[in-house]
Amino acid sequence: MADEMEEIERFAKSTLGGMPEVIKLLGRHNVEMAKEQFRENMAMYLGRTALGKKMLALTALSVSLVNGQADSAMIHFRLARKFDAGMLEILDSIKVAKMVLMSSTMSVMDAIKPIVAEHGKSSASSTELKKILGQIQTESGLASPPQNLVALSSISFDLFEEHLKEKAELLSPFVVDQKDIFLMAFADSVSIRYDECAKTYLIQFFRKGGTKAEMEDALYLTRFVTGNKALTASMEILKW
Repeated sequence: MADEMEEIERFAKSTLGGMPEVIKLLGRHNVEMAKEQFRENMAMYLGRTALGKKMLALTALSVSLVNGQADSAMIHFRLARKFDAGMLEILDSIKVAKMVLMSSTMSVMDAIKPIVAEHGKSSASSTELKKILGQIQTESGLASPPQNLVALSSISFDLFEEHLKEKAELLSPFVVDQKDIFLMAFADSVSIRYDECAKTYLIQFFRKGGTKAEMEDALYLTRFVTGNKALTASMEILKW
């Protein structure tokens, strides 16, 4: 068993720059589980072909952040740096995570809209709203504006305007290609299971020239990082 772990560590150093701590800890208790975790790491980074390693690491960082996993975020930050990501690219990844988390609070807007409507209407005129929503629909390429965004506009027009302002700022990248920004936002939305955002960002990703193969890589990565919360959260247990 020691020989197997030494072989994994040698390969990890040559490919990832070092052995992830969680794999070391797993190896103390069960080598087969450590090997499986390492296989998943290799499949995630070295086995994907549509997205480059830097983009995979940046996406993994964003997904870790949107799930509040600081240990996982540091692992993927170090990998992103190993794959030559600059700090502005790192900041782009962080901005996307923040935007998706703020957007996720809108998932209840359609549900609470009837209750709020009993206590007053939106301060915006129907003509003004129609114009803004029409512009959003045209720019996004959607068949209709996102339902929760429409609901937000009637619940609080001020918050609706603030949301659009924040989205314009946070999804305008410093360095990362706009297509890849939408892919990161898609991955983040999938990870926290916000369907409407996932659909919106995926449509915009494809409109910017994204491919199905790139989307598949992002889904593969998102599934791995989301499941990995169980391991990063159990680090202290594994150490004990």
